[in-house]
Amino acid sequence: MPTSAEAIRQARERFNSAIANKDAETIRALLAPSYHIVTGRSDQFHGQDEEAKRWAGVFESDPTAIYIRTTREITVNEAWDIAEELGNWQGSYTLAEKLVNASGVYSAKWQKTKNGNWVLQAEVFTTIAFDEGCAPPDEI
Repeated sequence: MPTSAEAIRQARERFNSAIANKDAETIRALLAPSYHIVTGRSDQFHGQDEEAKRWAGVFESDPTAIYIRTTREITVNEAWDIAEELGNWQGSYTLAEKLVNASGVYSAKWQKTKNGNWVLQAEVFTTIAFDEGCAPPDEI
């Protein structure tokens, strides 16, 4: 049986594979019902179903889109079955008929379900490097 940290790394790999395979249903299965995300350009989305629909839309509208998250560190609270994952991300997608790249850092909050699976409660992505042409966040 894998340790909690190993199980989270395996779940992250399943998420990366689901993005590569354009599989929104696998992504949905890796999310808590109340999942929340702040994207690299500061857009926010809430809910497991909404996020699966968002990914399905990305896959349909831009088949070039690919994102890879690489775990650097996992800290687990075994008593409460929660964990934090820190890592780096990189992505590429087509914008205005041009392939662009962006990358940065992320933090993810995981929680173990009653049936023993680790699911994402929240993720926050921060863009650090980007190609000219990438869309910046909307002004606040």
